[in-house]
Amino acid sequence: MARKSKIATDTNNELGLSDLRVRLNFLEKENSKLIKQIESNRTKLNNLNDSIKEVGIQIAQRVAPFRQKILELDTQIHAVFQEIFSGRKLGKKSRRDIETVYYNLQIDGIISPKHLPTVSDMFEEIFEHDDDSEDEPNWDGYRERAHQQFVEDIPKPDRDDLKKIRQLFLRLADSFHPDKVTDAAEKEYRTEIMKEINLAYQNGDLARLLAIEKQQELGAIIDRDSSDDLTRHCAKVEAENTYLKEQLETLKRQLKLTKKTQQGEMTAVFKKISKRGGDPIGEALLEVESQIEIIEQMHQFVVDFRDRRITIKEFLRGPEFLRQQQMSEEELMLEFLSQFQ
Repeated sequence: MARKSKIATDTNNELGLSDLRVRLNFLEKENSKLIKQIESNRTKLNNLNDSIKEVGIQIAQRVAPFRQKILELDTQIHAVFQEIFSGRKLGKKSRRDIETVYYNLQIDGIISPKHLPTVSDMFEEIFEHDDDSEDEPNWDGYRERAHQQFVEDIPKPDRDDLKKIRQLFLRLADSFHPDKVTDAAEKEYRTEIMKEINLAYQNGDLARLLAIEKQQELGAIIDRDSSDDLTRHCAKVEAENTYLKEQLETLKRQLKLTKKTQQGEMTAVFKKISKRGGDPIGEALLEVESQIEIIEQMHQFVVDFRDRRITIKEFLRGPEFLRQQQMSEEELMLEFLSQFQ
């Protein structure tokens, strides 16, 4: 009876070890798969951000001459109005009517908002900010603001996760610290690895730290004949996988939200049209060119009034070309240019 009991116990132990080995193999395969998926999604996100930046630079470069022309015309129109207010004798009503035209042009977006020393009280509350229209476009800043909507929603690692990340970071840092070697080539090699380790640690990127560990074969040697050792390692890998799944979902969500930003959608359209041989920026700039013509005509109209080639009555009625313009065209121009402010 005693021998039978001993044999049964040994059999149960073997079955337990077998189950643990199978479970550990499954968890390790899942771990490797999650790391690859995270790296793949991170690459897609980085590529998308690079594409957004590249398209933004192309747009900024193509728009720059048109924007400069608009800024020059804008400055000239403001200067002509200043000459009118300072160089012509105007009655109180005429002056107020001309100021009204001047500020309506600003409100409608034909020219930029500016203050006048003689501004009527009714307009003082409209333009409370200084004119910053001559600032250079800042695509990176715009992209950063657009990403803010989902950056704040990305879940942060909890205390236990941070502890795991720190433990792995310390283990890797101890193994790869450049000061532990004297050979110049080895020191340089370790320095580069430490840069990767530090960056992954700063980003809370457990997947990258684990990938570095696996690549460098720093994993602990597991005694696959010890149920305690197998159990501990199963628990360790399972906990890692839980966090890796969360990190993968975060990256997927970040990639999805980036695609839905204004820049992401613009980049997708840009690539689609470009693949067909089209010029999406050129098509948009055709509209801008037509709006520049409007501003040029407005400049000439104000100059004609300053030089007394038209009467104040004709001036107050406004130019014929402007009365015929549809607001939809103006709104298209403003919407396009607003992307680069």
